[in-house]
Amino acid sequence: MRNIFALLLVLVLLPQAAVAVITFTQLDDDVFVVSHRVKVIGLRGKAMKLVYTKTASLCVAAGFSHMKILEQESETGQADDSANASIRAQFYFEDGDERVGCERNSDPEYIQQAGAKLVKMAYEPPKPEPERAVGSAGAAAGETDLRDGSCTLEQVAAMARAGLTDEQIRAACLE
Repeated sequence: MRNIFALLLVLVLLPQAAVAVITFTQLDDDVFVVSHRVKVIGLRGKAMKLVYTKTASLCVAAGFSHMKILEQESETGQADDSANASIRAQFYFEDGDERVGCERNSDPEYIQQAGAKLVKMAYEPPKPEPERAVGSAGAAAGETDLRDGSCTLEQVAAMARAGLTDEQIRAACLE
């Protein structure tokens, strides 16, 4: 009886992360759903905390630096079911509105697990888009950088108010 009590005590005191496995599904190049189900003892708050950590860890393993939570849900543990949580997140290469840094919220163990699963999936992260050079790629796409022309912002606004088309304004500013 003493051995059973000691074993139960050890199981209760084991950190949840030590027995947790990262589970995720890739929906798009940079969109994933990550889920966590509490296996032993724990409530919805514990499930949510771990799914945040797992999502940040997957973000790092996939080669991104920031994430934005698009949707999240959780259920509290019932007598016949355990607590669970899931997050649908989009990953990014840089900071922005409503984005969270992945590194500080990640866990090395989960990064390793996620990395191994990504390799098995033959995952290739999307390449970050290079910053557009002033007047180069935009000009090729039909856009004109005002700094390359002879018009000020006020002049462009006045021509637009006068009813000139975009092509007429570009032509006037590039002369």
